[in-house]
Order: sequence, then structure tokens, then C-alpha cells
Amino acid sequence: MFRKKKDTDFIPEEKSEALKILTANIPGYLGYRNLDIRRDSDIAFRTKLVNLVRDTRDAMSQVQELLIHSQLLTCWGPAGIVSKKIEDLRKEATNTDYKYSTFFDIKDVEGDNGIDLSIVYILEIEILDNAEEFKDRIFEVKTNLEEMMLDTVQDNITGLMTLSNNLFGRFHERNELMRAFEKMKL
Repeated sequence: MFRKKKDTDFIPEEKSEALKILTANIPGYLGYRNLDIRRDSDIAFRTKLVNLVRDTRDAMSQVQELLIHSQLLTCWGPAGIVSKKIEDLRKEATNTDYKYSTFFDIKDVEGDNGIDLSIVYILEIEILDNAEEFKDRIFEVKTNLEEMMLDTVQDNITGLMTLSNNLFGRFHERNELMRAFEKMKL
């Protein structure tokens, strides 16, 4: 889902393929290697995710309305759980607090005592891909409900619960990686 724009786009050779994908698809995102742009890249990533989640939240609200209209009582509770998970993800992405992490304060986050930034980049690609897939699946469920194709709705809502849990879990893993970053400079 998130791929390089064009081979003609200028991207310095030292960037990993994952970083190239992110910089090509997220305005203002330049990675985490440079201290001066690290916070800006974090904000750009989270802004991209929040925008995807807003679209997802709006579509899920419509799904819930259609479930009520269709009187599919067994789906109301699970759909509410999915909506809550979407809202939790939106809040976390909007107000992420990295607590006492030194990730945004020191010059070199890589190296002997640091972390492999490619792991962060891969996590972020997975998160955005999962968010896109989640949004697409919600729109599929919405279309099925609008067309009164009700035979698979319960399975679809269960699938949405799984996707929402996976997405929230991956985002939480990314944030924990950054929160846990501590580097001693003696």
C-alpha cells in the first residue's frame, strides 16, 4: 500500500528501503536519524495515522447506524468495541507521551547502545498498511450493509475486531520501543 512514488524522486542512497517508502508517502517525514528533524518526523507519522483513523471512525459510525437499521442485534456490541478501539487509537496517536525517553533528546540513537531505526521504520509501514486495510474492510462492511448483504456481517465485524486489535497493538509496540529508549552518556 505504501510504496515509493517514482524512481525519479530524489532520495539519498544511505536511506533504507523502508525509510524511502515512508518519506515518499508522508509529507514532512524524514526519519529519526537526525536529532533536528526527529520530532517533526514523529509528528508527521502520527498525523498521517490520525487522518486515516478519522476516515475509519466516520465509516465505522455509518456501519453502526446501518447495523441498528438492519436490526442485527448480535453485531451491536462487537461494533461498539471496534469503535472504542478506533477512538483509543486516535487519542493515543494524537496525544502520545513518551514519558522519560531520551529518544528525542540525544544526537545519536543508533550505534552500540542505541536501536536499529529500520525496526521503527518497518513498524511504521506495517501500522500504516494495517490502518489502510482496516479502513478498506470497514468500507466493505458498510457497502455490504447498504446492499443488504447481511449473511456475512457478523463474521465481518469479528474480523474488524481482530484488525482493530492488531493495529492498536502494533502502534503500542512502536510507542513502547520509543518510550523504552534510554541511553547513558558518561
